[in-house]
Amino acid sequence: MDCRKLATAPGLQPVSAEVEGVRSKAMRLAARGWPAEQSPGMFSVARRRLMIMIIDQ
Repeated sequence: MDCRKLATAPGLQPVSAEVEGVRSKAMRLAARGWPAEQSPGMFSVARRRLMIMIIDQ
């Protein structure tokens, strides 16, 4: 998912300052293994987290 879409999902405005804040938080989470960064600024559910979610159902 694009950082601009991530920013607008919780109701933030798609302006540069808001998008950059979301991007930096997403990058920190990606370093911890939560989302996977497919390319610069594009994030998705990490495969490991997805498998855990499927197993827990």
